[in-house]
Amino acid sequence: MTRLNILLSCLLMLWINQAQAHHSFSIYDIDNKIALTGMITAFTFTNPHIKLTVEVAGEKGSKEIWHIESLNVGRWERAGHPRDIASVGENVTVLGWPARNGTDEMLLSTIITDRSKTVLIDKVRQRKARENLPLQGRLQLSNLKK
Repeated sequence: MTRLNILLSCLLMLWINQAQAHHSFSIYDIDNKIALTGMITAFTFTNPHIKLTVEVAGEKGSKEIWHIESLNVGRWERAGHPRDIASVGENVTVLGWPARNGTDEMLLSTIITDRSKTVLIDKVRQRKARENLPLQGRLQLSNLKK
């Protein structure tokens, strides 16, 4: 192989790897923002996404553990959001879009603490988020529009 072929092969592999790393927001119900209040049990600043775990009081006193995904670290920092916005052990209210599959997962929109309210994502601007739904999800959305 020539050096050019090797270089092009390497660039192609890098591009494919990045394409696989990004996912659609179609796994979240972007038409239904919810609010949860609870205590942060984990807050990690690692790529590909910042993650929070929040313990929420469920029905009849049970505890629910919500796994919440946010921006990637670079986007968070470019937007000027501080890393100390909230800390483990702190009670917060989080607003966001729940997972469509009914699991206790969410895409973070806003985090509210006693000290501040920070809006990270006001709305999802991904055109294909509704188009990439599984067939069952598309049927549910079309029923809501009627």
